[in-house]
Amino acid sequence: MACELHISADDRSDDPAMSFDRRTLTLQLCGLMFAVAMAVGLQAREKLATVDQAYPYRVADSVRGGCGFDYIDLDGHASPLPLAITGDDADDTGALLTLREPFELYQRPSPSLVVSGNGYLAAVDALAADDGSDFANACPEDVGRRPPGGSRILVYHDDLRARPGGGVRHAWFPSCPRASDSGEPEPCTVIEWNGYERVSPLPSSRPLQAQAVLYHRSHEIALQYASVDDSHAASATIGVMGLEGRAARSASCNLEQRTLARSSVCFFDPR
Repeated sequence: MACELHISADDRSDDPAMSFDRRTLTLQLCGLMFAVAMAVGLQAREKLATVDQAYPYRVADSVRGGCGFDYIDLDGHASPLPLAITGDDADDTGALLTLREPFELYQRPSPSLVVSGNGYLAAVDALAADDGSDFANACPEDVGRRPPGGSRILVYHDDLRARPGGGVRHAWFPSCPRASDSGEPEPCTVIEWNGYERVSPLPSSRPLQAQAVLYHRSHEIALQYASVDDSHAASATIGVMGLEGRAARSASCNLEQRTLARSSVCFFDPR
């Protein structure tokens, strides 16, 4: 912003004091205009910087503390969830799971979730809104690359495929076997990917076994990893995103060895 001091012939005076007062007033007005412009610019930058804090989930993990690892054994409790091919490739799959009771993600109750074979959950009510075929993971804070549509829980979002015998299963518990951070007994839904690996020319020497634990009272999200595949999450995203791309929080994005076997990550609702 340029602010120049102009004094016309009519403004000139033989009185030095009057000329000085006019110059002083002009400089003060310039300074005020500059201050207003700076304030508007700072406000705009602050708005951009806080766009991801529209609904700020708090994140913790078992490595740094605040999120205990307590993997839930689903044997004898779970039901299989067959995934159908929804994308161009046979490994891009998804299925709509109707929940026993709604789960609130970004303060919006969802009676159902799309479960993706590519390691994420979408809070939508139909495959037409998000069919689970999205294999191109993006860092949640990268606003420009966020997909449109409903909110997502990124458990281990990557280009994944099921190994022979691998699949997804789910269970609902009226009192969750893994205690929530609220300290109160509460129901939970558990969704588990077992026997998955990243799509690559060579099979992994070990499969991914991970589960999302969704608490229906505190709205806490616990992501637990009994094992990870040989990619060690080097191209995977773990996080949450919502509000049509206006809010997001990640625990890891394309960071090798950040997500380890026998570890967990928690996202706590701001409420």
